[in-house]
Amino acid sequence: MNWKLKFSLLLVLVMIVLVSSLVYANTDEYGNLQLKNEYVEIIVNQNELNNGRFGINVTGGDPIRSDDNNKPLLYGYPYPWSSYTTIRIDGENYIFGGETDKRAGKSGSYGKVVEDPRIKDDSISTKYRFDDILVEQVLSFVQSTTTGLPDTVQIEYRVENKGQELRDVGVRAMIDTMLGENDGAPFRVGDEAVTGDKLYSKDDMPVFWQAFDQLSNPKVMAQGTVIGPGLTTPDKMYFSNWGSLADEAWEFDFNPGREFIRKGEFELDSAMALFWDEEPLKPGESRRYTTDYGLGGITLVPGILSLGVTSPAEVVVDERGNQVQIVAYIQNTANITAKDVNIDLDLPEGLKLNSPSKRISIGDLEAGGTAQVMWEVQPEGVAKSEVEYQVRASAENTDDNRVSRSLGIIGPPNLEVEWFGPKGIGRVDNSLVADIFRARAMIINRGASPAYGVDTYLALPPGLALSRGERSDKYIGSLQPGESIEVPWLLRKVGSVNGDLPYSIYVDSSNAGNVEEGNTIFIPELSNEVRLEPLKDKRYEVGDYMTIQVKAKNVKEFYGFRGELGFNEEVLDPIYVSRGRLFIDNGELLSWNKPSVDYQAGLVEGISASLDKPTEVQEGIIANIHFKIKGEGDFDFEWVDLNLYDGSDSKIDIEIINNRF
Repeated sequence: MNWKLKFSLLLVLVMIVLVSSLVYANTDEYGNLQLKNEYVEIIVNQNELNNGRFGINVTGGDPIRSDDNNKPLLYGYPYPWSSYTTIRIDGENYIFGGETDKRAGKSGSYGKVVEDPRIKDDSISTKYRFDDILVEQVLSFVQSTTTGLPDTVQIEYRVENKGQELRDVGVRAMIDTMLGENDGAPFRVGDEAVTGDKLYSKDDMPVFWQAFDQLSNPKVMAQGTVIGPGLTTPDKMYFSNWGSLADEAWEFDFNPGREFIRKGEFELDSAMALFWDEEPLKPGESRRYTTDYGLGGITLVPGILSLGVTSPAEVVVDERGNQVQIVAYIQNTANITAKDVNIDLDLPEGLKLNSPSKRISIGDLEAGGTAQVMWEVQPEGVAKSEVEYQVRASAENTDDNRVSRSLGIIGPPNLEVEWFGPKGIGRVDNSLVADIFRARAMIINRGASPAYGVDTYLALPPGLALSRGERSDKYIGSLQPGESIEVPWLLRKVGSVNGDLPYSIYVDSSNAGNVEEGNTIFIPELSNEVRLEPLKDKRYEVGDYMTIQVKAKNVKEFYGFRGELGFNEEVLDPIYVSRGRLFIDNGELLSWNKPSVDYQAGLVEGISASLDKPTEVQEGIIANIHFKIKGEGDFDFEWVDLNLYDGSDSKIDIEIINNRF
């Protein structure tokens, strides 16, 4: 192959990747908010009825097949309504979104819209409030675990307690599956085909489930992933008929083994629901409930024994020893019974078997019959770029069939933090140059695989606080290998603490090790100070009236004040002395001793006051002394006696500043 041809092929591959990553947003002809890529689309109802309910359709789907193009994955198009989510608060059921005139969710209560559906960071966000509980629905594209393509929708509910009381909150998400034209296909869970009511608890929860109409020629292959990085494993997962799940918002008519016949009718109509049980949610606390639904990747080889196999596209090698489920589907397409059918797994170097045997015998398989089997394997040794395993189906009276599928073995994510922020705050004239500053943390994934569920928390020492409107925790989501994100905080200095103040960021992730990284900022010491300042900064002349303010500054535990101020009686004529704002609390006048004036001695005597309780004073006015200038000369202000006191009536060391003016 010459270099020009190689370059052309490389250019085509690059263009495919670029086009595949594009996300388009618009409002469709039915008024739905639409977000789509080359594989699937999300549509969210913007009407008053069923506002916020969503649908998922296939756009291009599987790049090597056209059978799934433009097929629905959820029922209800063009006006999504049949899938809905219940927010359970203190035992009462609320339906997320606008009210409905349909059967689905009609039995629940409703909240108030906070934000109608809108595009936000390549996702569709909708917010509703239920009493003091704020709930945001976020729908976005993520990679399927089995296809490795962004053909899956992540369904997330972010719940926050905006009130002052503890609330019990749970979530139920009901998904009304539809595979093209098939509204009653069985669910494929592990080594079982689920065709009737079935419950999976947290102890036996599968990593994922799949659904398709027929193995020999499937139109749409759907997959729900419930366990994995960035996902919130549900407490229970139910498969049932849509009618039962539609009629009841939480508990519903469940009968193990009953066919998926729609309740009250006569047609097959399968659906499923994920339950996250009620748990206490503290005031100010938030929680996320996340699951994935989209397309599944199955490698198919037709034959008398049609054979399909699925597994995650990648597995991470780390100390947790991640297991991989390999599921094989078999269908007998012949008109005779296949005798003594066996399914064998051939593993390459780098994968070890955790299941009892590589061979699974399923016995005789009747004409048109299907079966499925599952193995659990685990990567061993160092990470490799890719390995390939084989599954073989054989029977006594039919030809064998085999299928190969690749599995990427990659290293774990690795999060690092770099701090960017001032090393210290300057001091000028016994004041900080600034008491608000910005600290920035750069979070980088230097590993070989994505980090999911990345969350940050900023821990502050005494002396530092968040600026108004800031929050200590900031959720990031996922970080791809080599990706970085800057997380800023606006901080302020509070109180009289000084020196090197340490603050730290804690980074949590559902699949990467937690990281803690500290930083420091130097806060210079400020002295306790009492100073005299004129109310107006100007040149005073004979005949002018002048107000002198007595100011306290940087006093940590200020409670009381006593002082006598000397002045030049030949130049100044005292008019009166009034309390400063420090001794006025919400319009209430605090303790204040009316001073007296010795005109002959040039002395304002008995200036004293106290607060109701000790307080920290960054800067406050103790008293206002009003003079009339009657002659020329220096004012000669001088404290004859001056003391500040704390709550135990002990003197506070102070620096006295008598400004010359």
